Amino acid sequence: MSHAPALVARAARVPRAAAWDSVFVALAVGHVVVLAATPPWYVIAAALWWNANTISHNFIHRPFFGTARANRVFSFLLSLVLGFPQTIWRDRHLRHHAGLGDAVRFSRRATAEIGGVAMLFGAMAVVAPEFFLLNYVPGWLAGLGLCWLHGHYEHARGTTSHYGRLYNLLFFNDGYHAEHHARPTLHWTELPRMTEHPPHASAWPAVLR
Repeated sequence: MSHAPALVARAARVPRAAAWDSVFVALAVGHVVVLAATPPWYVIAAALWWNANTISHNFIHRPFFGTARANRVFSFLLSLVLGFPQTIWRDRHLRHHAGLGDAVRFSRRATAEIGGVAMLFGAMAVVAPEFFLLNYVPGWLAGLGLCWLHGHYEHARGTTSHYGRLYNLLFFNDGYHAEHHARPTLHWTELPRMTEHPPHASAWPAVLR
């Protein structure tokens, strides 16, 4: 993707970024632990939605590791945790930032991630069919629905920010959406400094609008 390099930055370019990236990696492992505990569907949905808009989103713009191999491994892990291929999610998101629409590319990496997710779903269906059908699948679908609502209402009336302190604490400044679109490669800790109170700001987080 020709536009991708301008929308992706190395974490090492920002002081303290590596420490925060370690937090994201630890939280991704925590997400694995939560899923392994076979939680109810609403926990699965909330965790998917939160991860997609924090860990996954930040990883798209600022890969956490210094080597391509480590980033590929983490992308595969995120694919298993979220239940959809991170590579396709990344490509679609970068196309969104570049104004290129939502076309999907099935690269070799994306195909491998799809295969991994399919194998995981199959294993859950065999080993824990009740959990898979009554909790995981409903939670997964609800989580994807929350992600769709989140993305839709971030842009429904133009790119819109939300400056609520609690939301931005829990979602790592995800509310600074207009600022993020203006500087997609900026580290999330720097976004509040770029606030210009754009015409489209909401008192509500995107998913509640």
